[in-house]
Amino acid sequence: MAKQVPNIRGGSLNLNNKKVYLVGFLILFIIITIASSIRVIGTGSVGVVTQFGRVTGRELPEGLSVVAPWGINNVAVYDIKVQKEQVTSTAASKDLQDVSSQVVLNYNVERDSVSKLHQNIGTTYVDKIINPAINEVFKAASAEYTASELITKRSDLKNVAQKTLTQRLSPYGIDVSQLSIVNFKFSDNFSKAIEEKQVAQQNAERAKFNLEAARTDAQAQKAQSLTLTANYLQKQAIEKWDGKLPTYLGSGTVFNIPLK
Repeated sequence: MAKQVPNIRGGSLNLNNKKVYLVGFLILFIIITIASSIRVIGTGSVGVVTQFGRVTGRELPEGLSVVAPWGINNVAVYDIKVQKEQVTSTAASKDLQDVSSQVVLNYNVERDSVSKLHQNIGTTYVDKIINPAINEVFKAASAEYTASELITKRSDLKNVAQKTLTQRLSPYGIDVSQLSIVNFKFSDNFSKAIEEKQVAQQNAERAKFNLEAARTDAQAQKAQSLTLTANYLQKQAIEKWDGKLPTYLGSGTVFNIPLK
């Protein structure tokens, strides 16, 4: 019976393959570890570091930073530059007229309050606190003015709303830069009533102007009739006479002077 000779060459190949797999795995492990450890924070942003969901108090500045890999540390990035939020808000005026407007807010998150904001509210703070605050403040401020006053006193409404909104958002570390209220829109019936009122005012002003003009013209004519006496007209005619008598003279007068 023939003896089987061990395949030394094949065993060596299997061992080499295992080494290749191990080296490849180690390289992949190192790459993933490095990639999950590096965080790049953009300009005007701050990164809040959490560990297993808990805020660590560490904040990452702009640029490159290293954190614990493999999901041990996570980073929530907050933009602290001035940002713009635009909301279409509806309300009722003091005289119970429906009104809607575009409310535009410029704001920024204060750098020192980022971790607190993340811990108490989270990255969805715009939907949770800013938009609701804008709507509530606009409703409350609009209720203090009649529909007509909302148009004529828009700057007052804006100042009141901005002051109130600043007080509402300040505890969260959100600084209000500027608030604008634009494009007031009322119900169709009220808009029509405003248009008719404006037309009526224009017509009344036009009638008043025409009346004053007619009165002034009448006074001028009266004054003229009082000053245009016969002697005055004769004097004016003599002053304008070129010294030439008419070619044919009948039995009349010139400047009330008998010709014959």
